[in-house]
Amino acid sequence: MEQEFSPPKGRSLIINGLVAALLVAAILFFLIYGSMTGQGWLSIVFIVVGLLLLVPLALVVYRIIAIATTVYSLNRDALEVKWGLRRELIPMSEIEWVHPVSDFETPLPLRFTLIRGSYYGETSIKGLGKTLFVASLPDLMVLIKLSQAYLVVSPQEKMAFVETYKQLAQLGSLQQIQPHSENLGMLWQRVMNDKVARRLLIGGAVSFLLLLITAGVIVGLLRQIVWVSLETVSSSRLFLLALIGLFFSLTNTLTGLFLYLQERTGKTIVYLIWGWSILINIILTLAMVFMSI
Repeated sequence: MEQEFSPPKGRSLIINGLVAALLVAAILFFLIYGSMTGQGWLSIVFIVVGLLLLVPLALVVYRIIAIATTVYSLNRDALEVKWGLRRELIPMSEIEWVHPVSDFETPLPLRFTLIRGSYYGETSIKGLGKTLFVASLPDLMVLIKLSQAYLVVSPQEKMAFVETYKQLAQLGSLQQIQPHSENLGMLWQRVMNDKVARRLLIGGAVSFLLLLITAGVIVGLLRQIVWVSLETVSSSRLFLLALIGLFFSLTNTLTGLFLYLQERTGKTIVYLIWGWSILINIILTLAMVFMSI
């Protein structure tokens, strides 16, 4: 018997989605304006700013993925928590007690977050010690005491979650489960041990690097190129193609890693997704070469 609980996701997804939309708009403005302006140094400044904004955008997008995929699964043997590219499997024997945060007189110090509605990550709280947050709304937070740490979750039906834990704990475990933690580093190592996956990911990185080098060389050698519309434009516009390659490379890599972790699809689908990145980068590189001839 296993029951799944999820945190409220609507508000968190809307807030993070708006932030992501604003970052995308800013990135497009800087990159498009930078690639179309005729002033060399100003073009480079705008493009660099646009590329730097990709870092916070990637963080916000991953936070959206983490929120959308957060689930707490309870059975007689263990509590399993999944979010984004992370997974924690906690045996029932490791859980000492489960209480809603509202049961305590002292408010729980919340982990710092720039965007309200999403509390994810580890922190050290005075009086508690190491505490892992995988939660959204503070009003629904449930504090779980483990043998060597604390876990904070926020199931939408918090009292049902607590009662389900108590019932399952009274029934006792059917088998011994070993605690297991899986993060991006461990997942990456698991993928690297897969020869086909490793070759595809290396091929994707090499193909994107070739795309970026091709764009830089052409921009350095030529001031103008013939764009797809057959009009003569500044060669710096080629960085737009490099951006498209970067977008597909990052999206396909993260999507493949997520599917690899979830194990809900066959590895063939994951391989096709990563192989698609290589094909796109090759096509974009060839398009750059033809535009410069």
